[in-house]
Order: sequence, then structure tokens, then C-alpha cells
Amino acid sequence: MGVFAFQKETVFTLDGRTYKLLRKVEPDIWQAEELRTGRIHEFSDEGLRDLYAKGKLKASIAGTSPQSSSRKPPINVSPEEWERAKVRRAYVHAILDLPNTRAVIMPVIRETWLKLLKPPKRPSASSVIRWKENYLRAGKDIHALIERHHQKGNTKSRYPQEVERLTLQAIETVYLTEERKPLEAALDEAKALVDKENELRPKGMQLPRPTRRLLKRLVDTIPAFERYAARYGRDAAINRFRAVLRRRFKGLPLEVAEIDHTPCDVLVLDDRTFLPLGRPWLTVCLDVGTRCVLGIYISFEPPSYFTVARCLKHAILPKNIQAEYPQIQNKWEAHGVMSTLLVDNGREFHSQSLENAAYSLGIELQYAPRKKPWFKPHVERFLGTCNREVAHGLPGTTFSNILEKDEYDPVKQAVLRFSAFREILFTWVCDVYHQRSHRGLGKLSPAQVWKESITPDQILLPDDPARLDAILGRSERRRLSHKGIELDGLFYNSPELLKLRRRLGSTLDVEVRVDDADLGRIIVLAPDTGEPITVESLDKDYAQGLSRYQHKVCKRYAAREFNCSGPEAWLRAKARIAQIIESEYSLKKRTTRKRVARYLGESALPSQSSSTSGPAVPAALQAPPESGAPAQSAEARLIEERPLIADTTSTPARVFKPSYRVRNSQRFTDGSEE
Repeated sequence: MGVFAFQKETVFTLDGRTYKLLRKVEPDIWQAEELRTGRIHEFSDEGLRDLYAKGKLKASIAGTSPQSSSRKPPINVSPEEWERAKVRRAYVHAILDLPNTRAVIMPVIRETWLKLLKPPKRPSASSVIRWKENYLRAGKDIHALIERHHQKGNTKSRYPQEVERLTLQAIETVYLTEERKPLEAALDEAKALVDKENELRPKGMQLPRPTRRLLKRLVDTIPAFERYAARYGRDAAINRFRAVLRRRFKGLPLEVAEIDHTPCDVLVLDDRTFLPLGRPWLTVCLDVGTRCVLGIYISFEPPSYFTVARCLKHAILPKNIQAEYPQIQNKWEAHGVMSTLLVDNGREFHSQSLENAAYSLGIELQYAPRKKPWFKPHVERFLGTCNREVAHGLPGTTFSNILEKDEYDPVKQAVLRFSAFREILFTWVCDVYHQRSHRGLGKLSPAQVWKESITPDQILLPDDPARLDAILGRSERRRLSHKGIELDGLFYNSPELLKLRRRLGSTLDVEVRVDDADLGRIIVLAPDTGEPITVESLDKDYAQGLSRYQHKVCKRYAAREFNCSGPEAWLRAKARIAQIIESEYSLKKRTTRKRVARYLGESALPSQSSSTSGPAVPAALQAPPESGAPAQSAEARLIEERPLIADTTSTPARVFKPSYRVRNSQRFTDGSEE
């Protein structure tokens, strides 16, 4: 970098224009000529220095424009080149104040060479004079003395423009395609195009055939991002050339949390029949500042708002993990309401229910851009670490890549029960992951960072734990009338709703919160006060403890088998399905067993329920179908259960009759009150 002074003949650029200082008309006023137009401008000396300090003014050394020099001295040089530049500087300084006369400077050059003995051959007078001129022109910048052998040679292309145009055409049509053909294919195409062009030219105007060197040089002129996007897709290019330009958080606990899902890379067994069920889904909420796991939900339920709500509930409430698993040594202290929840663009995260829950708790939702998982990298990395360290080391693992399995059969090797895998996962989180040092935390463990950076009185919690289910429930808008509230064919009513109607009106539009794991009751938010009102189903015998997925299965079964709808038919379908599952739970198809495990839901876990035989069904209803029904084995009937049981190998699936809701004539009559 050279130096300059605001004096006569100094050239500088300002706002994209080039000026040259002509004269000082007053002690503080300069006249400058705009080189492009010749117009004269006046600048104050103080104003020029202020513009220079702000970086708006850039000077040019030795009266040349900053854009006029095409050979700028390099900045990054090797140690050998730097040493040679220092030797040249010594020769230049020896003759700096001498005239450029050979007879005068040769004795000085000879004396300097005898002292340094570098370079091996004594430099000539013309070389030293050239070094001196370059040094002074650059404002005594030593970089002007660095060798620039790479800039030697012909600066113009040896090939005609027509050859380069045809070569670029071959690159565009062959190399920059999603087929990702090699350079040789593009070179062959370029030669073919040139040969075709030469057929139309006389011998004296023949074009030379392109070489691989020309092809490689033209390819290098295309930006690397554009080359990668053309061959691998724009999304892949954005992923490869991504950059972290700023941090979105300060690293405080509960400031930012990330949530995501993944299928576990292991096959688990049913706790009762010891038959493979499939790969469970894992939903994780991770605190970014401390890398602590706030909440986990594991089930066979695919990603949905239901799994997100279950995970958030586990993340917010305090966890007494030793009460469920006494062998876990360390406490799970990470919990609380986060300030910001970072999510991707899955359908479950764009639901109105999640917005209502987040805003009710004061949580700000932030959505990562489409197909940019690095905007929530911490939970993505944790899910990968969890699968590698927990699932991949267990018998029955499916690995993350099918090529890694080789001859390993996870179905034959699966020996781990679902409840045992859940226990292993929680043990690994509490006793391994939270306790070991983390590279992103400066060799501190997540549990240690959590203890040192937050106190219990700083953890935000919902003021009323009983209302948390109402807040996290699936949000629906329903009409409240004398019949109550209808939801998925079930009716809900209570004396509290009657009082609400008498206070606010005979018919109301109310907000309802539904727990998809139990349709036995819902929560209605009063329109005027927002107070939650718990309302039980009028068909309590059927809906108590019934999940939404189970309800859909029972409705389809009743419409197909009994050709009717309504609570009585659904109750019969529920009893029949429970009987089929009880007798034929050991079907050979793993996909079937996985659907059954989803149907059973959390009731399939011994640690969460005392019954593992399926949904609770009154004993009086567990009877075979009507005597008039055709005789059919339980196994055959279970295989025909669609879509409760999935059979991907069967020929075209059956088309079922649509399910129509039929109102109970004993409860409602046309045109009459209840």
C-alpha cells in the first residue's frame, strides 16, 4: 500500500468520478478537474480529508487513475518472493537519491552486491533503475518490487472469437447439465461444432480445433456457484455455498429453541408379543444457548401438531425423570418457556393451533427458509448424533443409509422392546449427552452451562399448569348451540355451556381446544373472558381415552362392516377392532404391526398404562359380531381392515363407501328441540 498527500497533480476518485488537483486558490480551497468531462470543481482541504476518513475518497499514486493500472501488485506472496523483494528494495534505496546515470549508479550497485551477495548474479543498472521507477510510482510500496512472472506472456487469446463461442456453446449444452457429463464430453462436442463450421469455410479460413486447456479456461470463467447450480441444482448450490453471516441469538438459556422430527434408525419390538413394530418417530426440542434437550416425544405417530404439542409440553414442564426411571443418575433440569421457537416449513408448524399456543405463552415463532436446514443446525446435528450414538449401536438398527447395511437384516436382529428403547434414549440424554463436554460450548457440558447461566427463579413457566393442555390443544372454531358442540361426529355439552349461552346468546362461535390423544373431553374458551371450560363427550363410554386416529378407524370400520354411522355403531366397531387386535396381533407384516402400534398409541407403553391389550372397551361389548353376519376368521377380517392395516403388496386397494353422519333419532328430531 502506497502513501500520498493532498498536493498538486494528486489524482483521486469520489462517487465514481476521477479528479486531479490543479491548484490551491485559497489557503483552504482546492480546484480539481474532473478528468472525464474537464469541469472544474472546488473542494475544501478539510472536506477532502473528511471524505477520505469516511472511506469515500480513494487516491491514486503518481498521477494515475485507480482504474488505469491493470497490473496491481499482489498482496499475498510467498516467503521466498518476499525475501527477493527486500533485496531489490535494498538496491533501490542505495540509488534512491542518485541520478539515473549508469556511470554513477554502477559503483553503488557493485558495493551493495558485495555486501548482500544476492541475487547470485549482480543486477544490471537498467534493472535497478526499473525497480526504482516502479517503487516510486507505487508510493514507495514494497509490493511493487515483487516478481510477477505469472503476468508474463500473451494477454490475448490465440483462438478466434468464433472458436471460443462454439466452445462456450458446447459447455452450455453438454457440461452445464444435470447429467453431469465430464469435460471430455464437452470437448468432443466443441470439436464437432468446429469441424462442422469448417466444412462451410474455405481452406484459408479454417478454424483451429479447441483444446482441453482452452475448454478448462472458459469453464473457469463461469462463477463456481453457477457451475454447481447447473450440474446439481440451485438448492444444492445454495446448500454448498451457504455462509453464516450473523448470529441470531446471544447464547442465553431459553432465548432460542429449535424443534424437529426424525425417524429413529432402529426397529423396536412390541412389549407384549415381541414382534417387530417398525421405526418410531422422534420429536426433539433443543435449547440453542446451552444445547440442552428441553423435551422429547417418541411414538409411532407421524409428524403432526399432536407430536409437536406433546414435545412442547414435555419441554415446558419440570421433569422428574427418576420417578419413571430410577436408574438414571442425573436430573433433567432443562425446562421452561422459550422466547423464540425456530421451526422449518412443515405443515405441522404452519398450523393455526401452533400459532395460538405459541402466542398464548409469549413464544415468538421463526420459520427457517425453504430447504435451508442450516438455519436450525443445532437440532439437526443433535438428531444425527442421537441416531449414530444410540440407534446405530443397538441390535435391529437400520443405519442411516441402506448401503451401510450390507447383509445385515434388522428384522432378524431386532431384540429391543419399545419401552426399553425409550428408557435407553432418556438415559443417554441425561447421563451421557448432558454431562459430556460440547465443542460448541467451549469444552463445557450442556448441564454445566445450564446451571451456570440460569437460576430456577429465572425460568418462565405457565401460571396455571391445568390450562397448559388447553393452550397446547388443537385449535378449532365451532358453533355452540342447544345441541352443544359437534366435533368429528361427536357431541359435547355441559351445564357450564348452558350458562354461557344464557349469558352471551343462544348460539355462539367459540374456540375449542382438542387433545387428539383423548376425545373424551374438550376445552371451550369463553368468548368474553377466555376462561377454559372442560366439557365431556355425551358419548363418554365410546370417546373416553379414544384418540382421534382411533376414532377415524372406528368410523371407517362401522361404515364398511355395519353400513351405518353414529355412536352405537362406532362403539361396536371399537369393540370389534380391539378383539381383532387382541387375537391377531402377531401378523407377519411389519407395516401392519406399525399401524396397529399407532392405533394403540401411548396405551401400548407399560410404563404409561397398566393395560397393554389395546383401547379400553367395556367387557359387555367384547363379543363376536351378530349371528347373521357371515362366518369369517379373525385373521381374514383383520387383513381386510383398510386403512387401519396397510398391505403394500396387495393388488388394487378396496374402495370404501363414504361415511355419512346419521343423527341419533332418540336425541334429535327434525325441527324440534332437544
